[in-house]
Amino acid sequence: MGLIQRLSRRNVMRNPRRTILTVFLIGSGLTALLFTDAFVKGMIETMINISTQTFLGHGQIHHPQYRASQDVDDYMNDVDSLYAQLDELSEVKAYSPRTITGAMVASSQNVASANVFGVVPEKEAQVSLLKEAVIQGRYLTESNQDILIGQEMADILEVGLGDRIVVTVSAAHGGELSQELFRVSGIFQFNDRQMDTYLAFIHLNKSQSMLNVSGVHEIAWVFQDLQQAEDTALPIWSLKRDYEILNWRQLVPQLNSVLEMSRYSTVIVSVILFCLVSLGLINSMFMSIYERQQEFGVLLALGTRPFQIFLQIVSEGAWIGLIAALFGLLVGSGLSYWFQIHGIDYGSLEYGSITLNDPIYLIIEWRAFLELAIAIFLMTVVACVYPAIHAARLLPSFAMRKTT
Repeated sequence: MGLIQRLSRRNVMRNPRRTILTVFLIGSGLTALLFTDAFVKGMIETMINISTQTFLGHGQIHHPQYRASQDVDDYMNDVDSLYAQLDELSEVKAYSPRTITGAMVASSQNVASANVFGVVPEKEAQVSLLKEAVIQGRYLTESNQDILIGQEMADILEVGLGDRIVVTVSAAHGGELSQELFRVSGIFQFNDRQMDTYLAFIHLNKSQSMLNVSGVHEIAWVFQDLQQAEDTALPIWSLKRDYEILNWRQLVPQLNSVLEMSRYSTVIVSVILFCLVSLGLINSMFMSIYERQQEFGVLLALGTRPFQIFLQIVSEGAWIGLIAALFGLLVGSGLSYWFQIHGIDYGSLEYGSITLNDPIYLIIEWRAFLELAIAIFLMTVVACVYPAIHAARLLPSFAMRKTT
C-alpha cells in the first residue's frame, strides 16, 4: 500500500500542466459553490431583514376578518388589555398599534390615492424604520395635524415641507366621509416605489377620530431575536383566541416561497458543477491512462494485480481532489470573506416583491464550507473509479502493443 501511495504522489506531477489545469478546474468549481452558498444565505438574511425591519415587524395581530376584508369596521376593541399582555412578555422587544385606511390625498395641485396609517410615533420608531427613512423635515411631533408622506407621493402632489394637504377617508360604522387638513411635516424615502408612492402616516389618535373607531386594525411587534418568530411555544401566539396572530412568514407567504426556492439554488448549482467537474476529471484521467498504457501493460505482465492498478489510479485522483479541495477552500473562503465585509451593492433590485436596497453581505458558515470541500473531494474519488476500472482491465499484450 505504501508503494502505491508513493507511485501515486509521483505520478500526480508527471504531467504538471495537466495536473495544474485539473486542480484549477476542480478548485474553481468548489470556489463557485462556496461563494454561492454564502451569497444565498446572505441574500436570504438581507431579504428577511428588509421585509421585517422596514415596516412589517416580526409578527402582527389583527381582527380575524381584517386581512381578508380590509374593512375599517373590522378593528380590534379592548386593546388596552392587549397592550398590558404584550408589556408582560419578555420576548417582545417592542410593539406598535396602527390604524389603516384607504384615503384620497389632495393638494392644491393634484390628487392621489394612499394608504394612511395612524401610528404612535414613539412606538412606531421602535418597530419600523419610518423615523430613519425621513429625508426631509422632521418625524411626527406632538401636533396632530402633522403628516408624513413618501417622496414619490410628494412629487405627484407637487408639495413640499409645510404645505397643506387634505385627507379624505371613509369612516367606520356607516362609511360617512371624513376630511381633515394636514401639514406636511416630513418626507420619507424607503427606496421602495410602492411604499414611497402610496403610504402616509399620521398620529394614531387623529386617525381614530377621523375613522370613528376606538381600537386599532393592526399591532406589529418585534422579538428580542428574529428566530423567536419560529417558536410556536411562546405565549404570544395564544394571547387572545379571537384575534389573528401571525408571524412574518405567514404574513408574506410569497416571500417565504421565494426564500424556500432560493435555498434550492445551492443544490442546483452543486449538481451542475459536480457534473462538469466530474466530466473534466474523467477526461483528464483517461488522457493520463492513455499516455501510460505501456507502463500499465509492463506492470501487468510482471504480475501486478489489476486491483493494485485500480488503487493507484484512485489514489492519484484522491491526491488531485485533496489539493483541489484545499485550493478551492482557500480561494472560496477568501473571496466570500471579502464580500462578507464589503458586501455586494445592487443599488435597488426588486426580487420576489422585495426591493433589495441594502448591500448583500455574504454569510459564511464554516461547517457548510467544510462539508462542501469534503463533498468535492469524495466526488473526485468517485469520478476516478470508472477510469481506474478501465485501466485495471487492460490486457498486457494489447497495452504494450498499443503504444509501440
